[in-house]
Amino acid sequence: MKKAFLIFSLLFFVNSICLAQEAGNRIYGNRGNSQNKRQPVLNTGNLRSENERLDYAIEASVLLNLKPDSFVAVFGVAQEAVNAEESNNKVNLQIDGFTKNLSGLGISKNDIYIDFITQNRVYDFEVAGDVAKQILAGFETKKTVAVKYKDRESFEKLLTAATKAQIFDLIKVDYIVGDFDSVRDRLFDEAVKVVKNKEAKYKTAFGADIKSIGLAVERYDAFYPAERYEGYQAFESGSATTTNYTDTKTFVYLRKSTTFFYEPLVGTGFDKVINPVGIEPTVQFTLHLRVDYDLLRKQDKQN
Repeated sequence: MKKAFLIFSLLFFVNSICLAQEAGNRIYGNRGNSQNKRQPVLNTGNLRSENERLDYAIEASVLLNLKPDSFVAVFGVAQEAVNAEESNNKVNLQIDGFTKNLSGLGISKNDIYIDFITQNRVYDFEVAGDVAKQILAGFETKKTVAVKYKDRESFEKLLTAATKAQIFDLIKVDYIVGDFDSVRDRLFDEAVKVVKNKEAKYKTAFGADIKSIGLAVERYDAFYPAERYEGYQAFESGSATTTNYTDTKTFVYLRKSTTFFYEPLVGTGFDKVINPVGIEPTVQFTLHLRVDYDLLRKQDKQN
């Protein structure tokens, strides 16, 4: 039974990786529900200032697609035993085998972090006649292993190292961007260019004599690949109904596979897109600026 369970777990692990290459099994938690996904702040298209004392507002929304500096893959390890100490030892033995495999890939101990998650009791039922009595069956220890790596080519090697240690649960893959300051500076500079360009066009095209009063909105955000996967099922199915209320039928349905795919933010709605989306997932940074303007009237110009 245990051997069959391990084979099933391995197949589940491989299938999940094929469907979502670097999303991890946590993608099954959100099921790719687009309605629950965070959305970027985009231009409202309203040039009236939200400040009643002012006349105009100019908005700028900028999107930056950036390749990560490194990745962190998080694997889950769980083992059961009759007592807590034995379950913990079994987990440690499994993790030791994994870390030894990783050392052969040139991954140092500084790039590996083991996190203790939980150690809990496991209950089962003991059946005697028509009585099912709950009993303490043992303990389960759960830990995670986070592994940092630099390039995508290392990902498949990590999976092989994990399966050799009988670890089949890839929880997630985090994309790491180190220099947030430079990202924000670049977004801000581009957004300012957009605002200034719009200001000049409004003055030239419509004769709008306006003067900037101050920055009203500055909102940054980041969207990581793991939260941008969508899920779908593709199949056609017939229908079956009972002929009357007394006719009872049991319907046995076939399992329909769910497929996941990466759905990044698109450039629609943004004034400026830096590094257009390519074929691989990236970290997507956004900035929304809103600048208030006042209309220069004759008395203002004379002063």
